[in-house]
Amino acid sequence: MVHIRVIRAKAIVYYLLLAMVIGLVAFFAYHLIARVYKGNLSAMLKDKGPIEEGRQLYLRVLDELNDPRNILTYQMPFLSGISAEKESVEETAVETSVSRGESIQRQTDPNIDGPEVFLKHDPDMSEEIKIEISKIKDDLGPITLTGEGPQVLIYHTHSREAYRQDPKNPYKEVEAFRSDDLNHTVVSVGEELARQLQARGIPVLHDRTEHEQGDHSTAYQRSLETIKKRMAEYKSLQIFIDLHRNAYQPGAKNPDDEVVIIDGQRVAKLFVVIGTGEGYVGGFLEKPNWKENYKFALRLTNKLNELYPGIAKPVYVKPSRYNQHVSTKAILIEIGSNLTTLEEAKRTTKYLAEALSQIIE
Repeated sequence: MVHIRVIRAKAIVYYLLLAMVIGLVAFFAYHLIARVYKGNLSAMLKDKGPIEEGRQLYLRVLDELNDPRNILTYQMPFLSGISAEKESVEETAVETSVSRGESIQRQTDPNIDGPEVFLKHDPDMSEEIKIEISKIKDDLGPITLTGEGPQVLIYHTHSREAYRQDPKNPYKEVEAFRSDDLNHTVVSVGEELARQLQARGIPVLHDRTEHEQGDHSTAYQRSLETIKKRMAEYKSLQIFIDLHRNAYQPGAKNPDDEVVIIDGQRVAKLFVVIGTGEGYVGGFLEKPNWKENYKFALRLTNKLNELYPGIAKPVYVKPSRYNQHVSTKAILIEIGSNLTTLEEAKRTTKYLAEALSQIIE
C-alpha cells in the first residue's frame, strides 16, 4: 500500500511566512552593520593594534543590535525622531572617531588673528549640520570666570586610557594601551593640567573617578553622574573638560607625526571633539547647545596654534553627545595617542593651560 502524505495549505503558508521573516531580519541586520561600520573594518585591519580596534568594533555592533530601534529607524527613516538615549553608543565613538574616516574643509575666521582653521566632521553627519558648522564664527564673546570656588572641572570618561610604553616608565596593561594604574593613564595628564591651570590662577577641580571599571562601553553613563554630583557640590563650575587619549590613527604610523617640537622637546598634539547630539541613529532627548561649545573649541584651537603652531589639530564635530549638554562650555580634549608617551602628553598640558589662561578673562 502506498501512503501519500498530504501537506495542508495552512502549513505551507506558515513556513513561507517564517522564511520571509527570517530573511527580512537577516537583510535588516546586514544593511545596518554595513551602513554604520562601512570602512571601519578595512581600516582596522590595516592599522596597528587590531585587537583593541576589533574590540571597539565588536562592542559597537553589540550596542547597536541590542536596541531594536536602530534597525527600525534605519529601514524606516520617519522613525528617526525616536531618541535612543544610550551613552554607550557615544562611548565607542571616541575610540573609533578617526578610524571611521573624516571630512575636512577649510574655514577662515576673520574675527581671529591667527592661523587658518581646518574643521573636521564625521562622515555620517547630516548635510544640514555640515552647512551650519561652516557658517559658525567665533563670536562667543568674553569668557569670564567670577565668584569663589573651582571654575573648571577636569574629569576622565575613559580613565584607563594609557600611552605608548616608555622603557623609562613602564606600566602593566589590562588591555591594549589601557591600565588600571591611573598614575600611568590620561588621569595623570589631567593632574598635570590641573596643576598648570592652578599656577596661572584658574581654580580647578580635578576628579580622578575611575569611570571605566572594566567596562568602557558604559563609561559615559557613569561620568555623567560624576558631573551632576560635582555641579551640585560646586555651583561655581563653568567649564567642563573631559580629557582623553586619542585612539590610533590610520596613516599615522610614525610617532613623530603625533608630536610637535617646542623648545627642543617632543610635545603631543591635541584636538577638541564636539558632539551635536544628533545621533548616529535617532538622537538624544536632551541635546547639547553644540554651537556654543563649538565656538569655545574654535577659540581655544585658534589660540593654541597662534601661540604654538601645529600643536592643535582641527576641531572634530561628531553626531554623538559626550555629556556636553551639561554646559555651553563643555568640551572633550584628546591629548596624544598610543603613539605618544605619557611624558609627551603631560608636556602638552603646559601649553594647553597657557592658551586657556589667555582666552579666559
